[in-house]
Amino acid sequence: MPIFGRCGILAVALAALMSLSSAMPARASGPATICLFTDFGWDDPYVAQLKGSIITINPNARLLDLTHSVAPYNITEGAYLLDQCAVEFPAGTIFVAVVDPQVGTDRDPIMIETNKEKFFVGPDNGLFAQVIQRDGLMHAWKLDKPEFYHAGDLSRTFHGRDIFGPVAAHLADGTDPDRLGTPMKTLEVNAGKDAILTGGMIDTQVLHIDRYGNIVLNLRADSDLATKLKEGTLVKISVGRDSFSAPFVKTYGEVDKGRLLLLFGSSGQLEISVNQGAAAHQLKVEPGTAIYLKP
Repeated sequence: MPIFGRCGILAVALAALMSLSSAMPARASGPATICLFTDFGWDDPYVAQLKGSIITINPNARLLDLTHSVAPYNITEGAYLLDQCAVEFPAGTIFVAVVDPQVGTDRDPIMIETNKEKFFVGPDNGLFAQVIQRDGLMHAWKLDKPEFYHAGDLSRTFHGRDIFGPVAAHLADGTDPDRLGTPMKTLEVNAGKDAILTGGMIDTQVLHIDRYGNIVLNLRADSDLATKLKEGTLVKISVGRDSFSAPFVKTYGEVDKGRLLLLFGSSGQLEISVNQGAAAHQLKVEPGTAIYLKP
């Protein structure tokens, strides 16, 4: 069972879980879907090389780009977006997720299977933390079988192409996961910062800024702290030395155009928004910025 401590460390005991079910990918019909999720962007050859490494091994693989626009190196934003991107996909889907600032260091390359029978291949750096929180963890493997890597010399700086993509290709082609790596008895990943109450203020962190400029925070609607927010009341928002105020509402249209507001968005996370405007521009924040709320 996953256990999250205040320090943000997830410790998962796996020994009792290994016998729960077969780890073979569940397929409804046709080839397995491999979903790609990275911070590579589109201007460089990295996405193309990742896809090429997969198709070379498994020409029948069905590839789907989720996003390649995660803020570079930002594991916190990546963990949130990966969870949101993966939630609607069916059992048997394989996700190659690469936001990997520690590539080439002693961080492990891993593969996990959740209780929803979805597979995630990528670095052991916290990127899978929110997926595990939502879906639970069934199996985990350390990817230490070079025969399933990219042919040729292994790059120290591009494990997406040389390890994660090829392993996903073999998995989609029906290779038993236990052949692809060594089962792990424990898994430790950084689960990220939780919103906390400090001196009467809710200490939050920006997880993501969407294309509308909405600021997504690490406070969920089903959390105890969410009860501190009362509909229709003004909330003081502090960012560094700057302060703002906004009502807590249910919909964007409850306030005048251009006005700041707070609400719980479709993801269940608290958002700071502007009706038909960009809150992120007004508050001058980015993923990782600390924001304090005074209900």
